[in-house]
Amino acid sequence: MKIKKTMMKTGALTAVLLLGCYLGTCVSPQELQTALQKLGSWAAIGYVGLFTLLPAVFFPVAVLALAGGLLFGLWLGSLYTFIGAILNCTLMFFLARYAGRKQVEALIRKKLSPVWQKCLQDLNSSGGFLLLVVLRLIPAVPYNLINYAFGLSAMKYSTYILASCIGIIPGTFAFINIGDKAMDVTSPDFWIAIGFLLLLLAVTALLGRRLYPQNKTNGEVK
Repeated sequence: MKIKKTMMKTGALTAVLLLGCYLGTCVSPQELQTALQKLGSWAAIGYVGLFTLLPAVFFPVAVLALAGGLLFGLWLGSLYTFIGAILNCTLMFFLARYAGRKQVEALIRKKLSPVWQKCLQDLNSSGGFLLLVVLRLIPAVPYNLINYAFGLSAMKYSTYILASCIGIIPGTFAFINIGDKAMDVTSPDFWIAIGFLLLLLAVTALLGRRLYPQNKTNGEVK
């Protein structure tokens, strides 16, 4: 009975992940924008709802953020994305901690490098806080995987959500800014937005190497 239950959970998790991957490759920011526009005055609520739920099945957050920038502009898009991201961080944290712990542990072992796994096992309140902020700042580190990984850690939810709030702001602004300017890819503003994202990538990669030089931040996280 226990084996059957475990197999059912594993199968369900696999199906959900495959669904997320399929949607991520088939749905563009423009298509999301069009679908949300049809909701009229409910578009903002619909967007926040999608951002709360879809990353849990590994739907690319960049696609969601670009759609938010296209539809709502820089400031409202950033606000709605921030709200949705925090709700999603909360959802995935508690899913990992209480719902499908064994399945998530298997996923982390498969997707996250042994070096980062060791860091998560050795978390303390101060070092763990800084590590999470740094990981949130690095766009190349999978956002979804961070949420699940820290749900498995011993970190308190209050510490996790505070570090997440701080860490997701620059990346949120960068991707929403690109979406906001994407209506005219020939404009200087669009290329400035791209430059800001590249600068964020470079600065956070350097920060990660300085704070955790043994982790080889860009190469170790798959």
